[in-house]
Amino acid sequence: MKYGKNTQLVEEVIDFITNLQFFRNENLLNSDVVIVNDYERAQELAWSQDFDEVENVWEDIKSSEGGEIIGQLYEHDLNSVERSIREIIQSSENYPGNFVSQYIDIFEEVIGDLHMCALNRVVNGKGDNFYERIFEVYKLGGWPCGWEGEYPEGRMIVYSPDNK
Repeated sequence: MKYGKNTQLVEEVIDFITNLQFFRNENLLNSDVVIVNDYERAQELAWSQDFDEVENVWEDIKSSEGGEIIGQLYEHDLNSVERSIREIIQSSENYPGNFVSQYIDIFEEVIGDLHMCALNRVVNGKGDNFYERIFEVYKLGGWPCGWEGEYPEGRMIVYSPDNK
């Protein structure tokens, strides 16, 4: 299937989901991210809308960044490309067997992120932007779950279990 001039980059995201492995890489320690080792805390950060709890609402940041990508898709009449990518990425059959059951509570979050990562590559290629950084975190085995500081300044918060 062709996804425009960035087909290979989009296919990298699609191929990634079939071998998705969470929490198996220590390279996150070398990244400019804030690591959270408590899974429940990571979920609170990802879904909280309480400004006493978080500095930025993570969903608002993702929605704002994603809105720009969706706007570019519509502007360039790439709706059919978006649909075909969504069908692939949102099908639980395309993920490793135990992934969906093991991470059912964040599965929708993960597929939403990876969907936007693929769409980002359709319109922007591979560059230094929000959803490319999200994809890098996933490739390193983490779950992006929040933002520390006033966006866009600051750092991404990433869940990775303490493997001691």
